Amino acid sequence: MIVVMWRNFVQPSGVVGEVEAVKANVISLHDGVVAELHVDLLQYVTNGQVIGTIIGTDPDILKATIATIEADLKVLQARMRLDERRNEQSLQQLHWDLLNERLARDLAVSQIKVASNKMARAQLLFDGRLESQEVLDIAQAEFDKLQTEIKVRAQTIADREAALKQFGDANDAAGDPAIRDAIKAKEDELKLTLQPVDVKAPMSGFISAIAHRGQERVVRGESIVTISGTTAERIVGYIRQPVQVMPTEKDTVVVHTRSMKRQMGEGQILKVGAQYEPINPALISTASNRVEMGLPILVSLPKGMNVSPGEFVDLSIRYAKR
Repeated sequence: MIVVMWRNFVQPSGVVGEVEAVKANVISLHDGVVAELHVDLLQYVTNGQVIGTIIGTDPDILKATIATIEADLKVLQARMRLDERRNEQSLQQLHWDLLNERLARDLAVSQIKVASNKMARAQLLFDGRLESQEVLDIAQAEFDKLQTEIKVRAQTIADREAALKQFGDANDAAGDPAIRDAIKAKEDELKLTLQPVDVKAPMSGFISAIAHRGQERVVRGESIVTISGTTAERIVGYIRQPVQVMPTEKDTVVVHTRSMKRQMGEGQILKVGAQYEPINPALISTASNRVEMGLPILVSLPKGMNVSPGEFVDLSIRYAKR
């Protein structure tokens, strides 16, 4: 009989457990100061309820930062106006250069007519043997020079006209109101970033711990309050060593409470751990420095059992037939 009982049951002291306590830490998403905390210890909160307000920095620093941003934007706008004036001057200089090129081209066109006539006379005189070859070559060289100059200046005028058009388009874009709107949008974005942020509860439950209160500085990722659930659905159990039989999800567990009015119910193993984990010393002994390793299992809470999250229970496994 003893052998049969040992194979099919584990004594309650051999398997201990704790009703799973679901907790959520409400953390700060950025560095700042807790402006207000609207909750108190053990107060019940609902999911999405505003529990506090955090500002990115102190109000005085916030005002100074906004003033600095506005000053930088004003300096940027002043530089833009200065750049616009410089662009206008450069645009005027381009116009003057273009006019000079056109004037020089027109002058060369008028001169080439004279050079053409001069070259024609030199050719006639050369044919009549009244002028030398040298005079004809000089007239031809002057004509070719003016013709080349006209072509080069025509190309220069075309390039300057294209550059003038591109420069004018770029200057119009620099003064486009869209840029000023973008600057204004950036200013609004910075103001929104520095505005107070409401911190909301991620779940329903009660405030089990408060790490920071009003006017305290917090660091990004630091917990402000801890919210604990009021109900539980699972039990985290530990099988103490030595483990004679490895449990499976087919096995059932008998749950015994440690309260004065003991309750008993039957649950199902939901999961079995892959390695041994430290057991809470309070589950097995009054010695707080005692460390013992156990195989963790996850057990469903028996229906109708009235327990609180974090409550200690004793477990006994009822193995299914192998």
